[in-house]
Amino acid sequence: MSARRLRRHNPRPPRTADAEDNLHPPTLDAELEARLAEFADSGEWTPRAGRRNLRDKGAAGVRGLKLALRGDSSFFAHAYRGLLIALTALLLGIGPHQWCLLLIAGGLVLVSELGHSAVDTLARAYGDPDAPGPTAAREIATAGVLVSVIVFIIVAAVVLVSRMSALYGW
Repeated sequence: MSARRLRRHNPRPPRTADAEDNLHPPTLDAELEARLAEFADSGEWTPRAGRRNLRDKGAAGVRGLKLALRGDSSFFAHAYRGLLIALTALLLGIGPHQWCLLLIAGGLVLVSELGHSAVDTLARAYGDPDAPGPTAAREIATAGVLVSVIVFIIVAAVVLVSRMSALYGW
């Protein structure tokens, strides 16, 4: 059971205020001890509650991919640019190893864009997305996309230029 479920079924008794509490406010150590006491032995914990089988995980992944593709236009921009690079690679006749490099680099961009989309969705769902905390998280996720795009550009340039140099004898 999760901690939330355990607290719901085993609520703590309400604390009564006495005169001594009003004289001395709780210290940081007392507050920490009180919070740690909430997680004390309060019942049986299961290692994994609500495990999903492979079919359920796959269905959740497809739904998440559908939500990400519909919710963020940058996927289409990445797909358009990737298609242009793939057509160029096809016209140049690159080998299977080079195709693998391009696919891995393109997959890295898509995975980082999915992570960015998830962080952005969470930031918008939990309050003001322009607050300092969510803004920092969104900018970090954007930096991840930027790094993956730079890696993709480098890999594509190396693969395509090396093939063009082999074809044209540079």
